[in-house]
Amino acid sequence: MNSSLGALHSQITAVLFDWDFTLAYSLGTNISHIARTTILFQKYGVACTEAEVVAAQAALETDISRGTISASLRPQKKREIIHLYRELLRRLGHPDDSYEFAYEIYAGYGRLPHYLYNDVIPTLRQLQTRNLQLGILSNHSSSVRHTIEHLLGPIIPQHHITISEEVGVHKPSKTIFRRAAAKLHQKPVNCVYVGDNLEVDAVAAVQKGGYAAGVWLDRSNVETSAPQPNNIYRLTSLTQLILLF
Repeated sequence: MNSSLGALHSQITAVLFDWDFTLAYSLGTNISHIARTTILFQKYGVACTEAEVVAAQAALETDISRGTISASLRPQKKREIIHLYRELLRRLGHPDDSYEFAYEIYAGYGRLPHYLYNDVIPTLRQLQTRNLQLGILSNHSSSVRHTIEHLLGPIIPQHHITISEEVGVHKPSKTIFRRAAAKLHQKPVNCVYVGDNLEVDAVAAVQKGGYAAGVWLDRSNVETSAPQPNNIYRLTSLTQLILLF
């Protein structure tokens, strides 16, 4: 991947960020996706253990591979996440697998305890000194707004935050990237997007959203030798973002 924004630097006036696992994490950094789902379900009264959620997801994966049902185990869209929760609730034997209850769980994720990574505040402050507009674009429920405001309110104002549930479209749609740029009164070509998902965040921002650059924040330091498209950058800490400028 490229190592510097180089010639693009002069045209960049805004940096937008994904939320989950880019700026913040829920519950803890060493908690698995399954463990996080288990805790979330338990919070809403679902009697389940982590082992039971593992078994339910394995059964669901088998059904998906057989074509018995259509679902995604790593969904991005609201309806896909709610569908996944309903399927897991059925396999866990919970008496309420309604859309309404699954939506309550979906919205509840944004209310879980969230914490900023240590490199977030220093990096955002540094970007502000460069007169860059800052924003957030997240595939999330509107409930996360309060969490973001609590953690980043003094740095990123509410009107610079774009939430998929509120606009009715999700990454990697070009529409949501462009709406997020418009909220900052910026053209996509003057924006950089930073996220932890290479395809949904970094690549989509450039190839669909028309952003100047996409940054893959690979905090897990995944080894990759695959060539990436132009204007895609890989970082292992947010602090490195300053070096791109």
